[in-house]
Amino acid sequence: MTSESHAESGEVFISYSWDNEEHVRAVLDLSNRLRAEGVDCVLDQYEESPPEGWPRWMDRKIRDAKFVLMVCTETYYRRVMGDTAAEEGHGVKWEGGLIYQYIYNAGATNTKFIPVVLQKQDKTFIPTPLQSATHYDVSTGSGYDRLYSRLVGRPHTEKPKLGQLRPLPKKDVKTNFSVFLSTPIDPALWDEAKWRGVFVRIYESGPPDLGLAFLNETAARKIFEQWHRRYGDRDAFEELRISIIEGNVQGEQPGYSVHVGIDLENTIKRYREAGLTVNSDRDGFLTLTRIHRMNPSPGSKNLEMFKQAYRYFKAYTLIPGVLKPDQSDVLPIHDLGIYKITIHFRRVEDIGPNDEDSIVLHSGSVERPLTEFGKKQRGKKKKKS
Repeated sequence: MTSESHAESGEVFISYSWDNEEHVRAVLDLSNRLRAEGVDCVLDQYEESPPEGWPRWMDRKIRDAKFVLMVCTETYYRRVMGDTAAEEGHGVKWEGGLIYQYIYNAGATNTKFIPVVLQKQDKTFIPTPLQSATHYDVSTGSGYDRLYSRLVGRPHTEKPKLGQLRPLPKKDVKTNFSVFLSTPIDPALWDEAKWRGVFVRIYESGPPDLGLAFLNETAARKIFEQWHRRYGDRDAFEELRISIIEGNVQGEQPGYSVHVGIDLENTIKRYREAGLTVNSDRDGFLTLTRIHRMNPSPGSKNLEMFKQAYRYFKAYTLIPGVLKPDQSDVLPIHDLGIYKITIHFRRVEDIGPNDEDSIVLHSGSVERPLTEFGKKQRGKKKKKS
């Protein structure tokens, strides 16, 4: 049998939950369609009673499958994550345990397990270990086509043949570097986005998230979309400079400051590698930064947990998030995350007058919106006085 008549050798196992009859039928339709197009799908609905029993059958099929499609819904998520009663969804819980174990055994490297959603809103129910993987919304034609291309081993976008390198110019490029340098902070856009906090998310199987929480989702997305166009989904030169400064700042509530700006030395390095001539003595540079003062509740361990996870994985993902209007919760936006390996953890007492973070020492004179805890602390002080 040729490679054109069916998917590259290997079965595709479909893991899902029996939410209701309509959902079960939709999963069957997906499997039938894939099989009709040459993908050797395995589904429990095709089996009446495997001789070895369902647990061993599931174990063998997941073990031997080339790919495992995880059809994500709220019910599937809760069962895989163990958030349901003991007597509910034994099959999905068993499959979820096997999937966790296979990913763990592979050293958190995943080429086998593929999140799939039958409707767009279910992408929020992708189980934690698979949230960093590419997911496929098969409710759209393009989403199904992309999934099919992956299963059959055909690139969805054909990579063109590598051409010849262009010759380097004979003359040195004499360019005023400051013309090309643009700060990562667009003041008007940041004012519109309303940066109001920082949040962290910790994972057992991968680097943590450091989130910047905004009130305006549209403007927040634009900030990170601009960063993606400039730095990509991995800040290779670590041009975005993130520092967390702990300690007391005169005029500020107790807590720590988060400082976002540009690492000028790394940015100059990138432009030099691009062939631009940089004269630090001649060229003047104007950069803008943003500071947020976090006033965590007494006893909060979030920052310490993030520091521990960062030290273990030696990396983190910078992501945007959208706060609820009352700032009681935040919705992370994972698809705009930027992978980074550098962050600066500092103490106020270690910062000198000409330090990049010295501006933080004077932030207490600036009026800005407080966190909910910060408002409470200010209210207590007013009552005492």
